[in-house]
Amino acid sequence: MWYVIFGGILIFAGFYLIIKCALSRRKGIHLDAQLVGYEQGNNAQYPVFKFTYEGEQLTLPGGVPAKPDKFKYEIGENVRIIFNPSNRKFVDMEGSATEYLYGIASIVLGAILAFVQLKKMGIF
Repeated sequence: MWYVIFGGILIFAGFYLIIKCALSRRKGIHLDAQLVGYEQGNNAQYPVFKFTYEGEQLTLPGGVPAKPDKFKYEIGENVRIIFNPSNRKFVDMEGSATEYLYGIASIVLGAILAFVQLKKMGIF
């Protein structure tokens, strides 16, 4: 029974993540930024972007880790970002689907766990 409950929680979390990401991208401000380097955090490296918002020069990390040697942009290149003024901890990159993939993976894993348990119980 716990697999059904945990699966339901994963499904809910996946939908929450997808909806939150979609709303954040819709409400966010799309700006040009320059990739200025990488910062270490949580055993991963995050790209750091420099941009100007309403006359203020900001330097913020991206919300998703990236390996510098495999990242599609080089330091110094311009990148389109999505900035949410109410969240000055990080920015998102336009075209990045990583958060959506996390949400989809959570939904799929939750559905598999719930289905397997329900099948064992004889419901399916």
